Order: sequence, then C-alpha cells, then structure tokens
Amino acid sequence: MLRQLALLLLAATAAVHVAHADDPATSYYLIGNSLTWDTVPSKLDGDVQWHVDCGKSLPFIYEHPEAPCVKSSKLWPTALQEKQYDVVSVQTHYGATLDEDAAVISKWLAMQPTAIFVIHTGWARSATRVEEYAEQNAAGQMAHSPAYITALLTKLQEQHPNRIFRQTHAIDLLAKIAADIVAQKAPLQDVAELHRDAIHMKLDSGRYLMHNAMRRALNQPNSEVGFESLDKEMKKYLDSVLESLPQR
Repeated sequence: MLRQLALLLLAATAAVHVAHADDPATSYYLIGNSLTWDTVPSKLDGDVQWHVDCGKSLPFIYEHPEAPCVKSSKLWPTALQEKQYDVVSVQTHYGATLDEDAAVISKWLAMQPTAIFVIHTGWARSATRVEEYAEQNAAGQMAHSPAYITALLTKLQEQHPNRIFRQTHAIDLLAKIAADIVAQKAPLQDVAELHRDAIHMKLDSGRYLMHNAMRRALNQPNSEVGFESLDKEMKKYLDSVLESLPQR
C-alpha cells in the first residue's frame, strides 16, 4: 500500500514537472521609439518582440505602422492580431496629448484583453529635463513629468478598471540621481553624463539603468548581461537607484 502511494506521488510529481516544463515562456511586446530601444529589449528574458520607430509618438505609430526605423520590429498590427501577449509596454512621447495617448492605448488594450500594460515613461532631453519633470499641467502636450504619467494612468484605469497597469519610472530614476548629485551621493557630476547625446542613453551606464528599469516593470530580476564592462562602482550606485523603485 505504501509502495503504491509512493508510486502515485512520484507520478503526480512527474506530471506537474512535465506540465511546468511545457508552459510557454512569458511573452512581451514593446511599442515605442528609440527611448524604448534604449531599454535594450533584445536582452529581456522570455519571448520578446517589439515595434520601434525613432522619434515617433504613440498616435503616429498607430497611424503609420508600416516602416519603423528598427528593422527587426514585428509590426504591431500583425503582432497584436496574431498573438495574445502576457505584457505589453507602450512609450508615451512628444507630439501627443493625454487624450490622444489614452485613446491609442485603449485600442491596443482592446486587442490584448488579458495583457498587463506597462507605461514606459521615457525621459526628456537632458537640457529640459528639470523643467519638464516639474510641469504640473497634464492637459496639453505630453511632457516627461510625473503629473502627465499619473494623469494618463488615472484616465486609463478609469476607462479600464479591471486592467493592470504599471510604469517604468524612468523619469523618477533620473530625478533621484539629480538629487543624489546635489547631495554628493552619486559618482556623477551631472545627469547628462548618462547620455550619449541630447536625449539617448550611453551604451553602458545609461542603458544599464533603463534596461533594468524595464526589467523591474516586467517583474524580471536585474541583469548585467551585455553590460559586463560597466564600472563596478557605477553599477553599485545604479543598482541602489533601482532599489528605490516601488516594490511590485
């Protein structure tokens, strides 16, 4: 009798293991411009596709999906019709208003009825970051500010009360680093040192920060794969900044 029970338990355990092994990888789809590309989607875990068009807003990407600048993109009309993703990330950007962003995201929500949606905040040009971050008016043109992101998330949650929304908090990370610089707690003299040009992130430090901000929004652990050359002290500091993000 005991032997039979042991065999049944072993069989059940094996069945659970097989079922788990056969589970498909968690799937992710990212829509945005080069600030989404700076999160290095190709190094995320799981089954990942993207539609990335340089310098474009979400309304533009919705209306003109045919020729994104990143040629490895899987065009969103095909991707979102062919497959239901577990998580979809969308990046707001210059050239849209709150109502326009919400309307376009709502259309994608309808196409992906079971997906968690992540709002990738992107970030401002380094020259205007402070002014944009402090902007309190969310009614006009998009700004990389907590006020705009909060208003967008509030509107989406009101319109879609049963959906789960997250955000990358990329703009908040840069604001924290700026505050740490003032307090002499950062191995930087200026936030712009994380940039390789007026808005894009450096291939090591800046992209490491934004890649792991995206990973956290997707409930993935931090990773240094592809960033092995990053200075150890800088990595330690950036990891501490990432730890300041809200816990999921």
